[in-house]
Amino acid sequence: MSFNHKQMHARFMKTFRMNYEKSSSSSDDDNDFDRQGYKKCSGCTGWDHQLICCSACRRCYHNNCHIPPLPTTMAYTDLMSYKSWTCTMCIDIDHISKVMRERTSIPTESRLDNNEMIMASRILLELICDEKNSFQFIELPFKYSDPHYYKAISAPISLNSVKKRLLSKNNYYKSFSEVLFNIKKIYSNNLFYYSRDDPYHAMAQRQDYLLFQMLNKWVPQYRYCLSFTALPSIKSAKKNDME
Repeated sequence: MSFNHKQMHARFMKTFRMNYEKSSSSSDDDNDFDRQGYKKCSGCTGWDHQLICCSACRRCYHNNCHIPPLPTTMAYTDLMSYKSWTCTMCIDIDHISKVMRERTSIPTESRLDNNEMIMASRILLELICDEKNSFQFIELPFKYSDPHYYKAISAPISLNSVKKRLLSKNNYYKSFSEVLFNIKKIYSNNLFYYSRDDPYHAMAQRQDYLLFQMLNKWVPQYRYCLSFTALPSIKSAKKNDME
């Protein structure tokens, strides 16, 4: 890492810590609504008044930010179209969990079944909505601002990458384990790349632990299958060697 890059990174981290501390001190009400009636999308965290709001919780979404995406016919202006709608975060996942726990055989179809799709969507949306820890992992780092990331990690992946694959029409994922492998890879990549004193390293740890907690609670048969499978794709043994 060159001197100029180190200097730029230090300046960025100072700004990051100031913004992170400020956001952490905000109240929940301030995070969800502002004084002009705008709401914050739980998926992309963007402020907008054209959002669909869940009838069972305070979360609101753009149509394409929810998992699965909401139909375009479901407009924020048509209250009747969504007054009884509940988001994926409010689905009774315990029933899905029970079905998946009691499964005695491996599905023969080379695609996710309905229960696996719902469980994968819930886990992914839970991670995305963990706003204070997920924002760095929703999209990949910009290549022009952090080119070293792409020199160190040969197969970068983000939460939105997994989302696009999960929702693809050609059934990208053939099994539930593949979804988990890709999610786990996000955090193993970032835990390798960022040093232990970097806030992004701590955020990756917290998201990784949140993933483990969900698996342990809902599909415990998958909780330990990840630790030895989703290793980071490494181009260089040490990030600091790249100068």
